[in-house]
Amino acid sequence: MIIENIIILALIAAWCSADMTAFGQFMIYRPIFCAPLIGFLTGDINSGLWIGMIAEMVWINAVPLGVAVPIDISLVSILSTYWTNIYFPGVQEAAIWGLIFVIPFAYLYKEIDIAGRNFNIRIMHWVENGIHKNKEYRINTGIFLGLFLFVLRLFIFYFIAMKFIGIIYQIIYLQFPAFILSGFKKAWYLLPVLGFGAVLHNFRSIKIPFLELKK
Repeated sequence: MIIENIIILALIAAWCSADMTAFGQFMIYRPIFCAPLIGFLTGDINSGLWIGMIAEMVWINAVPLGVAVPIDISLVSILSTYWTNIYFPGVQEAAIWGLIFVIPFAYLYKEIDIAGRNFNIRIMHWVENGIHKNKEYRINTGIFLGLFLFVLRLFIFYFIAMKFIGIIYQIIYLQFPAFILSGFKKAWYLLPVLGFGAVLHNFRSIKIPFLELKK
């Protein structure tokens, strides 16, 4: 199954990312799910599964708690999977380059997301003023407006990244010399080891009662 319509793919990607904080929290935003999904839709689920596994382990502690705004890990895995499958399907070196290339854009979107959340404060004040004026309908309107704007900015970002930024990804990759591509090839197999180490590091302080030795 291959979907070449960027609008449809951008919408699917936007809803996956929206699951992180805005709607649902069904865990479809996790890389281990959304990367294979995009891989399946673009014709190579294997690359998507491997990219998702790497991203999941490396950023397993990237969870939005309170006011913390981590980078969008679904964006990292979705775009790197999409660029790989569209421009260099089945090429492991290109998949690693995709993971590297997408990181600055993940931090760029983080700033966009923060700006969007600050704008939501205005919507919240508009709803609060409406409640004081017995305009309770503003509660539902404010919720749907905030969700719509959240998904809209995700969709626009994904569409631009898939349509235009991917071309830059392709051009730069084609300029790499053989020794760099060889390094990417090795990273394809070594990054899961790094990811497993990151998992152990992130959970090093967790105590499992039934594994503790009795004194």
